Amino acid sequence: MKIHQWLIPLSAIQETERAFRSGNHEVFAIWTAKKSELGLADRAVPISRCIIPKQTPGMTSTGVYVHIDGAELQRTQLDNFDRSERSVIQLHTHPGADVRMSQLDREWEVVRHVGALSIIVPFYGQQGRMSFEGVNVYEREERDWRLWSPTETAERIKIV
Repeated sequence: MKIHQWLIPLSAIQETERAFRSGNHEVFAIWTAKKSELGLADRAVPISRCIIPKQTPGMTSTGVYVHIDGAELQRTQLDNFDRSERSVIQLHTHPGADVRMSQLDREWEVVRHVGALSIIVPFYGQQGRMSFEGVNVYEREERDWRLWSPTETAERIKIV
């Protein structure tokens, strides 16, 4: 289902930025929405809350990553179920200006249903980029992730 617009509360932005600034390493966050809001076509959907799952940053010879273990992912999904919510947007940081979705990002996607978003923030989020300038926003389609243009990002994500 195509969501026309995402309405992001300032509180979710602030919580995400605090988490991103918690260290000079990759950080992952999840935004949820009420399931009842998702069932209606072509509308603006408000984000309910920000989840910062327990995670461990790491580094290999090919780059940085963050690992969220299966028990934490299960805990998140059970919490969503209890609240009648669904994880709809995943956000994470990259170390530099390159915010292209890597192969590792694709392999370790957490929010993967059609219509979900993946937002990649440069410089480990240390520059307060949650204005959505300089980030890449990808939308999950049937076969892969599609990169939004800056214009589409400005039109479809609204901070409220």
